[in-house]
Amino acid sequence: MALAAMYVEANPAYRALPWLREWQAFWLRSIGRQPNGLSDVCADDHLTDDVRVAQFRAFLRDYQAWLVASEGPLNTAAGLSADKLLGFAQTVDAVLAGDDTHPAVQLAQQ
Repeated sequence: MALAAMYVEANPAYRALPWLREWQAFWLRSIGRQPNGLSDVCADDHLTDDVRVAQFRAFLRDYQAWLVASEGPLNTAAGLSADKLLGFAQTVDAVLAGDDTHPAVQLAQQ
């Protein structure tokens, strides 16, 4: 989520959301200490209502577009390919949408 934190910083609309800024700070504090996964970024602590979920899903869509547009510089500067980052963002969005047609999403059994 380090690059997602960078995107929050770069986008004035997302930088203005206090709850997202708090979550961004957690992402930055957690770099290198957690594997990728929505449960590992404490989503339940920050996505506390439908408005926040909708805002975060919009953020994910914008972040994905930014990754695609920035892939050349990301690859040049850090050797990063957007594929894995895009896949992660798409999986997070699918989890939030409850999209069990996504291959990485499994709905919890009740």
